[in-house]
Amino acid sequence: MPETSLYRRHRPQSFDQVVGQEHVVRTLRNAVERGRIHHAYLFVGSRGTGKTSLAKILARSLNCVEGPTVTPCGRCESCRTIAAGTSLDVIEMDAASNRSVDDIRELRERVGYAPAAGRWKVYILDEAHMLTREAWNAFLKTLEEPPPNTLFVLCTTEAHKVMPTIADRCQRFDFQRPSIEQVATVVRRVADAEQVELEDGAVGAIARAATGSFRDALGTLDQLVAYAGERISTEDVLAVLGIADADLVSDAAAAIAAEDARGVLKASERLTRSGRDVVQFARDLLAHLRQLLVAKTIGDVPESLAAGAIVDRQQLSDQANTFTELALARAIDAIAAALAAVREGDEPQMTIELALLRAARPQLDPSRQALAQRLERLEGGGSTAGAGNPPSSPLVATAAHAPPAPRKARPEDRPHPPSESGEEPAPEVEALDLARLLEMWPAVIEQVRQSGGEVLSRALEAARPIDVDADGGILKLGFPPSAAFNKRKAEAQEARDRIAEALGTVVGERLRPVYVLLDREPDPASAALSDEELVARLKAEFDAEELSVEGGS
Repeated sequence: MPETSLYRRHRPQSFDQVVGQEHVVRTLRNAVERGRIHHAYLFVGSRGTGKTSLAKILARSLNCVEGPTVTPCGRCESCRTIAAGTSLDVIEMDAASNRSVDDIRELRERVGYAPAAGRWKVYILDEAHMLTREAWNAFLKTLEEPPPNTLFVLCTTEAHKVMPTIADRCQRFDFQRPSIEQVATVVRRVADAEQVELEDGAVGAIARAATGSFRDALGTLDQLVAYAGERISTEDVLAVLGIADADLVSDAAAAIAAEDARGVLKASERLTRSGRDVVQFARDLLAHLRQLLVAKTIGDVPESLAAGAIVDRQQLSDQANTFTELALARAIDAIAAALAAVREGDEPQMTIELALLRAARPQLDPSRQALAQRLERLEGGGSTAGAGNPPSSPLVATAAHAPPAPRKARPEDRPHPPSESGEEPAPEVEALDLARLLEMWPAVIEQVRQSGGEVLSRALEAARPIDVDADGGILKLGFPPSAAFNKRKAEAQEARDRIAEALGTVVGERLRPVYVLLDREPDPASAALSDEELVARLKAEFDAEELSVEGGS
């Protein structure tokens, strides 16, 4: 019976036709050319990556009438029957349905017979991880000492479920998930062979939806041929797969970059009216945001990235520049969390709409973690904005490079008492209070690191300023009970001097550090802030006002 599936009909028939998996192809080609075939191979990889196809190519190379050869003729009886799946010398078994001890015992009996027509007898065991432990034990002796010219190829998507005693007796090859560009190459090649016209946008959409599976991509192409005939447009792909168009995904990303809550809700409304799958839309948006993050981070759009993008290279680069890295990371986290929640059973439309809102307006995120992250940004004054993007607020300027805070009095206004070493320390600054030191503390730690105190800087990450005596030139640092070892490292005289120098560089005061061990571990969200300071920072960050509550329950 002729093959009707595009995937089966256009499977690669020789090593030269394999797309990707160069490390596997090169090793197997050399083994065939040099006559160094191992008796057992373990092919590991996700579904649709070509494990079974490459196993059949190996069988054809060994049994071709012109072989062993790395370029089987494809015309001889052996090549044709192996391709059709009717060869008596190449036995395919599905371990998912033939997994018992009796099935393996039957296999052992067949192994004893010599090849019927070719030189090698090849057993391809698909989904090998499905065999029972008893079946593996029954198979072990045969795998250890197979008859001459007998080859086993075990294919699996879950290598950790294969017994170690079996895996140790096989040469293992890990099949990599193909890139979108490689999948698109195969789709285009098969479409040309079938004389099917495909728009460029359609090819990209099919390749993205396949998620690294050649089989899924060609299965989709098969479905599209049945739906639209020999001329397939991008709209046909969107309709069949239920995915959102490129403009909708791009518009949603633009609304997130602009912190436009109305814009993301309008994108969601357009998605609903179109009848597209909201979960697939979220996956596409997540992939697009990931591409933007890569382009933003490296400052360029690699070819492999451009091949799978929903927009052209220039548009991808332009849109990446409208984001900060921090905004992209938060948006990716929000949408990924929403997709995970949907997999756990949450209602898709509402869950993803809420994620879009949180991505566009992070201040709408009520979680304690988000609040702690924003407070940490305030305390440290750090920004994760990418190069070329100005900070979105003065609050996110880098602390180590921020200008000094305004001071109530100039340094030379008042003399400062000499230190214990007899040196004349820097004069007192009246505006040097605990709140200011808390803001600059991350920059002090960074200065310690840059001055050669890498280990000391890591120890200081557990400490926080808890009091400052400007008149006495003393800064009191508190370590939590769990960081007693770090406290002892900081108490060394060399460490004290290095910290004092860093304070002088960043703060303008060569304060003498003293250390105390706190009674309890600090609250990570507000360990270094008093209640009044925390409320003040919340009001400033969120443009909020403090309300009094009367009565209450």
